Amino acid sequence: MAEKSERQLKDGRTVWLRAAGAGDVPAIARLFTDLSPAAFRSRFQAGQPTPALVTRLAGITEPAGTVCVVAGAAAEPERFVAEARYVPLGEGTAELALTVADDYQGAGLGRVLLGDLAGRAPASRIQRLRAIVSLSNTAMLKLLAPYGWVLAEPTDDYSIACLEISAAGGMPGWPAGVTGRRVLVEQRGW
Repeated sequence: MAEKSERQLKDGRTVWLRAAGAGDVPAIARLFTDLSPAAFRSRFQAGQPTPALVTRLAGITEPAGTVCVVAGAAAEPERFVAEARYVPLGEGTAELALTVADDYQGAGLGRVLLGDLAGRAPASRIQRLRAIVSLSNTAMLKLLAPYGWVLAEPTDDYSIACLEISAAGGMPGWPAGVTGRRVLVEQRGW
């Protein structure tokens, strides 16, 4: 079992975080299926899937280099209240995904998870974390804002954006040492 660290949320609740293992897939799948339809749509840009699809989405062993962190509350040790992961895409970039149980949304857990993943990324030579975000998901957009973000690539659906943040510090696409809450929209040949 991976080492746990405790974190206090802004509402006073305490959660533990640890790296996920293959044995955690059923509990991660349960977290996904317990989401409200609105929360599920925000996370996956889709309606409630079949149990087989949830099991596939909860998998953490493929591709190699995937990092997954789970969070739970001491009062309910068998229940995960959040999960975050990145999946390497190549060339120092990984796709980022966060899931927070409905009853823990708005408590700062997403910020804790994103900070944990961003802190782990450099050890895997990941410099950029990419998120595919519904533009109606204001919670995720606000979560990414302090990192600064760039539009990574176009999407066919104008209600979804593919955004990148820097896991190495600074702003993706800006010279080293440039920091702040700037938003840069890069045009990469589209």
